[in-house]
Amino acid sequence: MRHHQVLFDNVRRHPGMYFLEETYAVIAAFLQGYDAAYEGGLLAGFREWLVVRLMTGSNLGWSALVLHAAFPGTQSPQDALRTKPNAERVAIDVLFNLLAEFDEMRKQHEGLKDIFVAYERYVSRDIAAQ
Repeated sequence: MRHHQVLFDNVRRHPGMYFLEETYAVIAAFLQGYDAAYEGGLLAGFREWLVVRLMTGSNLGWSALVLHAAFPGTQSPQDALRTKPNAERVAIDVLFNLLAEFDEMRKQHEGLKDIFVAYERYVSRDIAAQ
């Protein structure tokens, strides 16, 4: 993901240069499309890493998990996105901060493997608790 970082930094700083709407949904959709263009390899493990990091949400996609990280303790992060002042900017910043943190983890030796192993442990723990 490092060679994509320049684009991501530009999108983060100047979303209006790339999109008609400067919203979390638009930027998340852009990243999903960008990831699809790279056959899912760019964000491989991102959702699993978020689940383990947040200790919740194994039934959610990464875009919903990011909102949980952006608005912790809220009943509905989607509602928080619509009602809190500057919420769109907060969600966008949290998304790019998490992507950078994920990239640091992933570029470590066996980083992606470690992400999936931690996720498997987390999910197995949840299954055993049921």
